[in-house]
Amino acid sequence: MHHPAVEALRGRRVHVLGISGTEGSAVAEFLLAQGVEPTCHDLQTPEEFPEVFHRTHRWMPAEEREERVRWWLEQPVRWGPRYLEGIEDAEVVFLPQAWFRRPENARLKELLARGLQASSLTQLVLDLAPCPVVGVTGTNGKFTVVTLVQRILEVSGLRAYASGNDRSHVPALYFLHELRPEDRLVLEVSNRQLLGVRRSPSVAVLTNVTPHHLDDHGSFEAYAECKARIFLYQGPGDVLVANQDDPVAWRLAARAPSRVVPFGRAAYGGAWVDGAWIRWSDERVVSRWELKVPGSHALLNALAACAAAGVAGGSVQAMAQVLREFRGLPHRLWLVDEVQGVRFFEDSLATNPAAAAAAVEAMDRPFVLIAGGRRPNATPEDFRPVREALVRSPVRAVYLIGECAPVLWDALRGLPAEVVEVRTLAQAFRRAVQLARPGEAVLLSPGCESFDQFTDYRERAEVFTALVAQHRRRAG
Repeated sequence: MHHPAVEALRGRRVHVLGISGTEGSAVAEFLLAQGVEPTCHDLQTPEEFPEVFHRTHRWMPAEEREERVRWWLEQPVRWGPRYLEGIEDAEVVFLPQAWFRRPENARLKELLARGLQASSLTQLVLDLAPCPVVGVTGTNGKFTVVTLVQRILEVSGLRAYASGNDRSHVPALYFLHELRPEDRLVLEVSNRQLLGVRRSPSVAVLTNVTPHHLDDHGSFEAYAECKARIFLYQGPGDVLVANQDDPVAWRLAARAPSRVVPFGRAAYGGAWVDGAWIRWSDERVVSRWELKVPGSHALLNALAACAAAGVAGGSVQAMAQVLREFRGLPHRLWLVDEVQGVRFFEDSLATNPAAAAAAVEAMDRPFVLIAGGRRPNATPEDFRPVREALVRSPVRAVYLIGECAPVLWDALRGLPAEVVEVRTLAQAFRRAVQLARPGEAVLLSPGCESFDQFTDYRERAEVFTALVAQHRRRAG
């Protein structure tokens, strides 16, 4: 690839951190393919590396992971005790997004303060992408909006690619060579990935800004300023799509050097709600009641996607088709299926009470809640958000599973609904199916971690999904 950003690295002393992680390995392999030979570092020892690599590269087929592990173990990586050896000689260092959280990197912070040039996977992708980039950031809803925007653009007849920011998504560097100028690249961009970037996407999306990751930034104000970096380097020909209903996001948008397109309930001229209708500019898209994912957050995600996709070349017809079909994302209030008029929602990533409370608040029909799991040292007070949400909701029953069931029962007793401790997810599911009627729902939103009965939240979701499929077969 003959690109100024790559040429600028040739002949320089380039170092890459975190080979066992998704970002570090992607950057190093990309640079090697371009003829740039970086010095690679990793905190793991060669003995620890295979297990960590397999865990952080879930998107890669198992056989390919095995091959890459063998290959990396043959490379002159500065492993374990030799981590950061020679870093003082570096001219450019590529950092993974959470590098600053490791105490082993204190020396690196000093070097950066003295002028060592830092870069990242995100910076490389923004520098090298030959096509318009839609970058989505915010506290919540990022990857949902990314998914919707990509699908809308594809249904509109464009070639659109997408990548998320965690270990389950293929890093964009691996398919950068496939992109053409007329394509679109849609990226989820985290707060950590925004730190230090010196380029903004041509279409930036700011979904919302609420307190989160304050341990990374020290204060909410610093966290908000980090989110603002999504549009900091835009120009007059670029676009910021911002949430008019979110006071912090909208305040930040006032500083944008680009054109601002709003979304929100009354964001006239952007993506907004006209009675029952979602509108993009002056055109009706779809009735909000046709959305399969419940809740105000789902409505705002749909509005953000319409605005971003519309700016990037998507059609209103494609918006309507995608929004009607969209059932959410696995592990995030996903509509698994509808059987005999009962909707089954899987929200296994709700591993804390606040997340479960948000799912309960989203329910717009009578429902049965399945909750519980492991929460070390939990008290009934921890689950107050869930109780308060249930009091305001049309809940019919709550079935509690796992180690934390007794604590949850204590927190929820006295609700105007049945609250029962059961042992397993399968038992809770059977009771829920017996109770739920057409027009109602069954919601798995545990509010707890999964490690008492499952290996992780993914396995818990797989079991629930299998139970739904089994129920469908029995129902014919």
